[in-house]
Formats: sequence, structure tokens, C-alpha cells
Amino acid sequence: MSSPKLESLVRQTWRAVCLFARFLREAIPRAYAVAMVALISWLTWMAVSYLVSSLATEAGPPAQVMGLPTRLDRSVQAASRTQFAAMDSAEFPRSPLAHYHRLDSWIQPDRFNDCTRSGCHNPMPHAKRKEVRAFLNMHATSIHCGVCHFDSAQTPRPLTWYDLETGHATTSPAILQAFELLTSEKTLKQRAEPTKADQDQLVALLRRAARAANDLPALNRLADHFAAVHPSSEAFQRMLDEAAGAVPRHFRGEYGVKLALRDDSSGAPQLGHPKTESAIAAYLAAKDKAGEAELERLLKAVHPLRRETALNCTDCHRHEGSLIDFAQIGYPEARIDLLVNPIIFRMIEHIGAGRPFRLPEVVGPGPLPPPVPTTRPPG
Repeated sequence: MSSPKLESLVRQTWRAVCLFARFLREAIPRAYAVAMVALISWLTWMAVSYLVSSLATEAGPPAQVMGLPTRLDRSVQAASRTQFAAMDSAEFPRSPLAHYHRLDSWIQPDRFNDCTRSGCHNPMPHAKRKEVRAFLNMHATSIHCGVCHFDSAQTPRPLTWYDLETGHATTSPAILQAFELLTSEKTLKQRAEPTKADQDQLVALLRRAARAANDLPALNRLADHFAAVHPSSEAFQRMLDEAAGAVPRHFRGEYGVKLALRDDSSGAPQLGHPKTESAIAAYLAAKDKAGEAELERLLKAVHPLRRETALNCTDCHRHEGSLIDFAQIGYPEARIDLLVNPIIFRMIEHIGAGRPFRLPEVVGPGPLPPPVPTTRPPG
């Protein structure tokens, strides 16, 4: 190829490259502008259509509210706490709508309570009277049915804690042990001059309590805060005072253990009526078709240890003659003082019996004393 022809080819190639570069410089901004116009038009259409549809149509209740369970039945308790709306994220989670007492957290299922796993009773079995069922079902979250419904001649009643994961006897719940460290007179020196060992002990108890309560975020956060602060600092002292008021919020249904009557011979918890498997099967098979007399016979065979009447609140919640030795089973002093205060429990019994009651003085101050005369009476 001659030199003039080569030079002409090079010039033509260079001209083509320049034209293509000029096209790109002009096309890219135009393509960007067209894309932005299309995006803005689409977003405008979506916003206007959403506004029109939300104003013109009835949306109904949010799915998060409609999806809430209405009763704490067996299926709800078996579900994970994360399936319950806002249980982990909300400071004050919603409770099932049929229960008028707000639940601070989840209720742990008891897989070893023969009264409920037999299929005869629900985990929240008290439902007849709405005036007292919340108070009675609250007890079902921390004590076995037999504590109130099994017959026992011993006073106080022999009790033991049992693990909800194994059904075996165990020690008092970690959260009660942590509360004792925070409030007991025996631990005054530890609170006044806490050491690293005291800090580690409290943090370990709070972490155990959180695990027992299905990794409860509030207790995990409290343990993290105690672990992050030096035990000799003023901040640690403030946290000790605040925790004494915060820990009791997690006393109901979050122990990871429950109380049951203790068998004298083996020391094991009594989690059901003994040797009643065949009686339970016969009752479940005939309960829908048996007559009243037959049904009564079957129920008696199923409940050989049943008391004629369940215990009342003040049988246990009183200073003298209580059927439960709260100190012996590991309750801290500060908690015992609340459990044996009779004012609230007498009021509950009045509600259950249909008798009139007046709000106790814990709601407000008592009546004012008579005025003191400021002048000397005549005569």
C-alpha cells in the first residue's frame, strides 16, 4: 500500500473515532436526562396513585394488629416470641386482646405439666370468671397446678423448683438470685463496695436469667450495661439502685423454672397425678358421650390427689401460718415482703366472692387526721 493511501486511511479512521467520541459526549447526558425524566414520572405516578387509593378506599386495620393472637392457648405459647408482633422491638409489647392485664413478656410453655400435656387442660386453664381469671392464670406461669390443687398434709407445703426444659428439680431462678444481690441485707457490703467478682457474679446471673427467658433483650441489655461499667464507679452504684426496680418487671412467666410439690421419697417434683395414664385415656375417649354420673367417676379416677377446693390467695400470701415457706424456696426478703402483704390478696378474694371492696391505701393516702384546735375552748 502506497503512503498517500495509508495516510488517507489513517485520517478517515481518526475522523470516525472523533465522531464517535463526540456522539458519546452528547448521548450520555441525553440518556441520563431521559432516564431521570422517566424515573421522576414513575415516582410521581406511584405517589399520586397511592394518595388517591388511600383516600378513596378503606384500608382496614393493619396486618400487624389483625395478626395478634386473641387468646394465650397452647398453640400461641408454643410459638417463638419473635412471631409475636413487636415482642422484641417494642418497650411495651401488645398482649393478646382477650386478656385485660398487659403482659410484659412471653409466657414460657411447660412441657412437663401432666395436667396440660395430657390434653385435658389448657396452659391458661382458669377461664370461668373474668373478674379473677387473670390473677389465677398469672400463677400458672410460675407454679404447677398441684401446688394449689393437690392434697398435702404437710405445713408448709414441701416445694421444689423444676426446670421447664428438663422437668428435673433445680435451684431457684437466676433472676431471683440477682434480685437478692440487689436488695438483701446480707449483700449490703457487696453493694456498698462492689468488687470485680461481685460484678461478674451479677452479670452472670442476669445473663442466665435472660437465657431462661428465651434471650430476653431487656435482661441482656441490663447485663451488658453492668459489664461495661467499672464496679467502683458512681455510675455502677446508680445502676444498682435502678436495677432493683427494673428486675421485678421480669418476675412473671420468665423464670425458666416453676414451683411444684416435692415428692418426699425421691425429692422429685410432682408434675401430675401418679399412675393415671389409663384413666386419662378412658376419660378423653368418653368425655363427650358419658353421662353425668359416669363422667364424675372418670374425673375422680383421673384426679386421685385433687383437693376438694383449691387454695385461696390468703392461704399462702400472709405473714403467719402460710402454706408456703417463701424463704426456704429461695425468695429474697424484699420479694417476700410483697408476697405476704395481705391487702391486695384480700381485695382479690372479695372480687372473686362478689363482695364489695374498697381500694386499699396503697392507691393513695389515708384519710386526713382531725384538725388541731388553734384556740383555747371557752370555759
